[in-house]
Parts: sequence; C-alpha cells; structure tokens
Amino acid sequence: MSTTGVHHGSCHCGFVQYQIRLTFPPIPPFLEAGAKSVKLYKCNCTVCQKMGFFHCRPININDDFILTSPSNIQELGDYRVFAKRTGWYFCKTCGVRTFGMSGTWEQDEIDVGTWSGKQHGDGTVQKVWKSKSNDIDTEKDGKKITKPYHYLSVNAVTLEGGDGGVDLKEWHEKGWLYYVENREKAGNHPQPQPFHCGMY
Repeated sequence: MSTTGVHHGSCHCGFVQYQIRLTFPPIPPFLEAGAKSVKLYKCNCTVCQKMGFFHCRPININDDFILTSPSNIQELGDYRVFAKRTGWYFCKTCGVRTFGMSGTWEQDEIDVGTWSGKQHGDGTVQKVWKSKSNDIDTEKDGKKITKPYHYLSVNAVTLEGGDGGVDLKEWHEKGWLYYVENREKAGNHPQPQPFHCGMY
C-alpha cells in the first residue's frame, strides 16, 4: 500500500527551504521500466559524484515541489555544466547543494497548508516558486525537433529527518535506492549496486 506525504527540506543554515510531495514505496526501475514512481538513486557521473548528490525525484515536478525560501531566485547559487540546462542550486551562505532543476521558475501565491495536504489551510497565502517545463530544440535524422523538457531532483540528504521526516537508512534497507550509469554513457540499465566509480 502506498502513502503520500509532504516533506520539508533545507540547506544547513536554513536560508534555502523547500517542500516536496513523495509517494512511498517507489517502484524500482529495474522491476518496472517507465513506472510513475518516486525515483531514489545515485549517479556515477562526475558532477553527481563530486557533489555527493543523492537524487530524490517526485512523480509530478509541476505539482509536487515548491521553493518557499528565498523569495528571489537570484539569491541562490547556480552551477551549470555541460549543456548548461540544469541549475545545480546551492546556498551562498552555507554552501549546501539542495536541488537541481531544468526548466523555468514561476512564482505563485498559494495556501501552503492546503498544498501540503492539510484538510483546511489557515487561509494564509504565501509566495512560492514552482518550476515548469522549457521547450528545447534537438535534432533527429537531420530534422529539428522542439519538445518540452523538465527535470527536478532534490538532494535527499537535505530532507528533514527525525519524527515525521525521512529515514535514508530505511530507504537503503528496504531496497528503494538504485544506481545509474552516466559516466561511460554505456546505456546500462539501473541496478541495485553502484556502477564503476559510483558510491554507496
């Protein structure tokens, strides 16, 4: 039986704060490819490896993630590499890398209590940031193709633990975590142990 809940995350000093809606248990991709599921994984590419990034991706990026602080996106550190589509965002004060996002930031005003699943919010409307997809141009068989592209992954180590929070040890013990190969670009399927140069 699956359960859905909203979890809080932040950098170490608390300047960057977000909330993410997650449904557990996830469906491992090596059991059911393409399943609509939370994705919990570690990647062996040089970027993820050097950052120590522990990927936690919600089912619906548009609806399942809100950034509640800072109020201005420019206050976040933003590191981009390779195609420079994805911003690997971090706190400029404490240096903690909280999430990666590829898309467009969009500000919205919502009752965060209602969004987080409480039966009745307190009616307080707050400005938050959400992400939406971008159109990107690619080429296939010599033809230009425009398609939507959207990516968001929070660094699971920045989720709050303890009572009502997440338990990363539990994720490992229950076999929810998997590993992907992006260093060699060999097209290997996800597996339950790290690939070459990957980390547990």
